[in-house]
Amino acid sequence: MNHLLQALLARPDVWQASRSRTATATGDVLPSGHAALDRVLHRGGWPRAALTEVLSGNCGIGEMQLLAPALAHCSRGPRRLFFVCPPYLPYAPALLAQDVALERLLVVRTERDADTLWCAEQILRSGAAACLLAWLPESRLGDYRALRRLQLAAQGSAALAFLFRPSRAAHSLSPAALRLALRGTREHLAVEIVKQRGGQAGQQVTLARANALLQPRIDPA
Repeated sequence: MNHLLQALLARPDVWQASRSRTATATGDVLPSGHAALDRVLHRGGWPRAALTEVLSGNCGIGEMQLLAPALAHCSRGPRRLFFVCPPYLPYAPALLAQDVALERLLVVRTERDADTLWCAEQILRSGAAACLLAWLPESRLGDYRALRRLQLAAQGSAALAFLFRPSRAAHSLSPAALRLALRGTREHLAVEIVKQRGGQAGQQVTLARANALLQPRIDPA
């Protein structure tokens, strides 16, 4: 085989469909906490050491309920949960109701949009994160190279890594191993698998939203 081709195939960011993965089922994924979703996710849960994209048109449609079981599990270990540039301050009572240990949660803000992906990348490379949630700013939606670096940083860690992007990003290229599109109402959250490495795409699952995360809107007086 050509030595240049051998060098290319040896790169950690090149995945060969013909090569089986060596990670064990227990260490490679974390059950999502939603049985219907686990049945359609490859290997039955959220992939560790990989980037997962969450695509939605709005915030607060049920994405925290979707991730709450994973957040609760990750908050019980020695490493931390990181929320990088969330659009709103996380609602602490709802997270507590889902058994998330708030003392393990850090909210990170950046002064510039350009620093958001860099910050998320450094958190993953540090090994301090059990779970990372990052919200991509509008100005960085088309930065494929930065997304690729984030995927590689996730691949080199043992963390769960979730990146939130708007729905229109579903039509753009992404290095993420798993991409989910969310559509929500007050009572239900619809989850569609847009892409999953090693598994089938196109499946849709509908989840009932938990009352603990349904807060009435309070209009300012």
